[in-house]
Formats: sequence, structure tokens, C-alpha cells
Amino acid sequence: MGEQKTIRWGVIGCGDVVETKNGPAFYFAEGSELAGIWNRTASKAQEWTARHGHGRAYDCMEELLADPTIDIVYVATTPNCHLRQAIAVAEAGKHCYLEKPIALSYAEAEEIRAAFAKAGTRCFVAHYRRGMPRYREAKRLIDAGAIGKVRGVQIIRTQRQTAEELLPYEQKPWRVRPEVSGGSHFYEGDAHMLDLVDFLVGPIEDFKLEVSNETGCYPAEDVVALSGKTESRVMVSGLWCYATYKAIDRFLIFGDAGSIEFPYYDNAAPLRLETIAGGAGAQVAHEGAMGVVREGPELVVREVETPSDPYVGLGQVQDIVDELRGIPGRTCKSTLDSAMRTLRITYAAEELINAAKR
Repeated sequence: MGEQKTIRWGVIGCGDVVETKNGPAFYFAEGSELAGIWNRTASKAQEWTARHGHGRAYDCMEELLADPTIDIVYVATTPNCHLRQAIAVAEAGKHCYLEKPIALSYAEAEEIRAAFAKAGTRCFVAHYRRGMPRYREAKRLIDAGAIGKVRGVQIIRTQRQTAEELLPYEQKPWRVRPEVSGGSHFYEGDAHMLDLVDFLVGPIEDFKLEVSNETGCYPAEDVVALSGKTESRVMVSGLWCYATYKAIDRFLIFGDAGSIEFPYYDNAAPLRLETIAGGAGAQVAHEGAMGVVREGPELVVREVETPSDPYVGLGQVQDIVDELRGIPGRTCKSTLDSAMRTLRITYAAEELINAAKR
């Protein structure tokens, strides 16, 4: 095979996600270069490129999109900008790496999908955990049958309310202002958790949501309960609350021969793999009084350590680069279609909370 071309990236936006997750990945990934950045505050792009020593600052978005050397554009702005900017990328005939959530609504996401279908270019979505070694190892263990047939997934995620959320509305964090983010923490951030369910055990086919706004601190939901079922009949339950006394972070996948558990927000924590000692025959329990199991099996618990990339988005950026370079067997697993499956659920929460206001 001949030498593959180098994939050159342009970036729209210059916030924290570019600094801490994906920006350096564009020049660390093999076969990848950062062409440059446009930001509405030009000095931020100039400072970023000077400090990192890669790329240049473009004077306007149109200049970046007109650069014939750029193959793919990372749209790293807030969701209220995604529709206009993603469609502009498609119309420029370039591939796109779009921050999540895709847009402010499912209808906007459909417009973006139509634009890329018309352009014949690809749109990947930054559910970057699909590319992290930690979750690739979890999927490998599940697919290899380490916990037997998967029966269910249980998620619980809570946090304390922040002082910033108590500020006057225009001073609140953008993530809890629906006109900017599309909703609140569930819609903007914890969509990652639902995408992980999709990645690890398959798409959620049927679901039911209950939502509530208990604090009245911002317009969107601050409590969400989910019950669902994947295409392969794995039962999924989740509870999210953003105004309670402490942070609870638990992601549990269990099967008929074991479980995998991990904290979602601590990427350095090992996976906890619990399995039955003694093989398949030891799975059979014996009934005791009142129908309960008389005794539990002997269990083996193993902590599975995984390597970590210097930037959490690097694995998925490498997947995108490899796919665009045509390297056999290499594809990015976070597509517009997979992200829209998650958006269908998170946007349903926004529709419910808005309906409750009417």
C-alpha cells in the first residue's frame, strides 16, 4: 500500500474542550496535523496556537472553511452554534467532528444529517469515551463473555447544586441555560453515559422517562429517571439528580456470570470485574426460606487497570484519522447516527419538562 495522506484539521472554537480533551490530539495522532483555529475572540486562537506551537489563527470562519488543505473541521462551540456551523462545514465539502450534543433539538440534528448526506462527507460526534482504552477494555471483556450473558445496566449519578447555578439567569453556567446548551446537565454532559450504554451493550430500543424540576433554579430538568431496553433485551435503568447532598457515581453492567462496575467521572479508576468462581456450574443457586437464595457463590474480584492517553480524546481522534486515511479495519465508532440515538432520549427529557410548564 502506498503512503497515506496526512489528515489536516481545522478547529472552530477555542474553549476548555479544545485545551483539555481534543485540541492537542490533532497534532499528537499519527498521520494528523492541526492546520489552525478560528475563534470569535481572535486573541484566544492566537494565544493557543502560539503556546502549543501548532497551527495558525484564522481571521474568520469563512477563511478556515475555504482553506483547501483542511480535510476535517472540529466544531467545538456551544450547541446553539452547531446547526449553522456544522452545515457550513458540510457546504464547504469537508468532513466534520462535531461536539456533543449535536444541536439544540432532534429536528436540528436531522438538518445536520441531511446536509452531510447531500455533501457526501462524514460527520463524527465527540462521544470520545468510545475511543478511550478504559471503555474499549470493558467492551472487550463483555464481548468475550467475561460476565456471561448481559442482563442489565444500572446507572446512578448525582451532584450537589453549585453556587454558580444560583446566580441571576444570564450569569448562570451555559450548560443549564437551554437556549445555549439545549437543556441542562443531563442533555449536555451526561449524554455521554447513555452513549456508553449504546457502545457497550447496544442501542436502547424502548425507553420511558420521568423528569422533574425540583429546585426551580433553572428552566430544564434537575432530576431524571430512565427505564429502557436495548435491542438485545438488556434492561437499563438510570437515575440522575443534580441537586442533592453529595456526588454519587456508579455505572454497573451485570450478567449471569458476573459484573463490571466503574465510576464514570474518574477515568483513572480501574474497572471492577466480579465473576463467579468455579465456572458455569457454580451459577446455579439453591432456594432457602421464603424463596430467597440460601447462599451466594464464591466470587472472584479483579481490578482491571487500563492505560490512559495524555488527552482523553486522542483515541477517537486517531480512529477518525485512520478511517479517513483508509487504513484497513480502522473506523470511528461515534457516528452521527449513533449520537442521534442518544439525542432521541435526551431530547425527550427536554420535551417532557417543557410540556410540564405548559
